[in-house]
Amino acid sequence: MSRLCRNPLVLVAVGVVVASCNGSVTDSPEDGAAALEDPTQSAAEPVSVESHEGPVTARVELAPAAPRLGDPLVLTLEVTAKTGVTVDMPAFGDALGRFAIIDFTPREAVTDDGVRLSQRYTLQAPMSGRQRIPRLRVEFLDERDPGVDAKPRELLTDELGFVVASVLPADQPLDELRPVRAALVELEGPWLERNWPWLVAALVALIAVAAGVVAWVRRAEERARVTAFDRAMTRLDHLERRGLPAGDAVDAWYVELSDIVRRYIEERFALRAPELTTEEFLVEAGRSAELTAAHRDLLSEFLATCDRVKFARYSPGDDESRSALEVARRFLEESASTPVGEPPDGLEAAA
Repeated sequence: MSRLCRNPLVLVAVGVVVASCNGSVTDSPEDGAAALEDPTQSAAEPVSVESHEGPVTARVELAPAAPRLGDPLVLTLEVTAKTGVTVDMPAFGDALGRFAIIDFTPREAVTDDGVRLSQRYTLQAPMSGRQRIPRLRVEFLDERDPGVDAKPRELLTDELGFVVASVLPADQPLDELRPVRAALVELEGPWLERNWPWLVAALVALIAVAAGVVAWVRRAEERARVTAFDRAMTRLDHLERRGLPAGDAVDAWYVELSDIVRRYIEERFALRAPELTTEEFLVEAGRSAELTAAHRDLLSEFLATCDRVKFARYSPGDDESRSALEVARRFLEESASTPVGEPPDGLEAAA
């Protein structure tokens, strides 16, 4: 041992220096806990946008805000309206065609000063990267003032943008090939004899899932059919209560009557063609198996009458307007209750 280490004063000084150094690099328990906090916890919070139009407020919310590819996306559209305002929510899946719809739950509740309606979708994103929820259309009719002739209005929500993260690691190139796996060790005995119980169980589960999906799709179609009919009948009743048109109100009255029938057909028979002409619209409608030849003939005559008023400045009398209103009502009632491929009683004669 050197002479320096044999000196007791030197040993004491070295110990003091070491102790002070240890104290300077040791963090407190509070500092360590703060360092372990997850900075991405806020990413799980939902994102939302809110839109207003008169007495109606719409809020669109998406959770989670930063999903990964494969995560279910919960989209909620909540609409609140004042008492005396009739609200038509978007049709099932309207404007959401780019996403796979896993589940759908509509709700409606009465509040102290109006009504609250909501639609909750569970979606699946088609790919990673930047995605957006498009603008959703909410229609409403403000009848709070009985002295004012109410007209249908609409509220368009704002787009909701978000980013779907990839499931691949950030530092892994997309064109990187993984090494070949080792050959599987062949097990003793025929494969089918060893695994037939699992195959039977998987087949039974697959059949059960398929049956559940078919039942769910049928219920969703039935809900969409009933909802489309109810909305159309509500608008038709409002139009009828306003009375038959006269003078300058004829054109607007027939435009709304035609829109009621066209919108019903688009929702009832899963057509998305609001910008087509009458001829193009009838061609699209004719592709539905539920819309019979008698339906198409009656619809063609009805829309032709509406077009004469809108584009040829034709002025129909009260009897013609009343007849057009009754034809629209009969078409809604009969097409809503007609099974596939079976024409309703009396419709062929009416056509």
